[in-house]
Amino acid sequence: MTHAIATQPVSPPRAARRRSAGATMAAGLTALLMPALAWANWTKVGESELATLYMDRSTIQREENVVRVWELQDLRAPDADGVRSRRYQNEYDCKYQMYRIGNMTSYAGPMLTGQKLFDVETKGVWRKVGGLSPFTLSFVIHCGR
Repeated sequence: MTHAIATQPVSPPRAARRRSAGATMAAGLTALLMPALAWANWTKVGESELATLYMDRSTIQREENVVRVWELQDLRAPDADGVRSRRYQNEYDCKYQMYRIGNMTSYAGPMLTGQKLFDVETKGVWRKVGGLSPFTLSFVIHCGR
């Protein structure tokens, strides 16, 4: 029994071509979005049922009792405004056990990808650290309490 050998290139089935085009598009989008992720060295701080919290250790600044650090929240599901991830500068007051967030940018995709939804440059109000929140864990890391 002989087997026929194709001498002409065979086109992949249409579904395979779509997957290939999709993979090419995904690779292109990843290359475009890498600058947003590459500017920081995100270290996982902790996670809850709602989100994973990361910080960029290279941005830690200490001034008397206040520690400033850039953080990233990667939500498991979009919130009511469609936000799936956000980065912001958090300030921790080690003396009074408080924190406040400023310079926040929110994105529709995970890990600072997708459409930029909001930019808030102002700082929020000081809030008391407490409970089982990721901010409590960051406070302990930065303030040692």
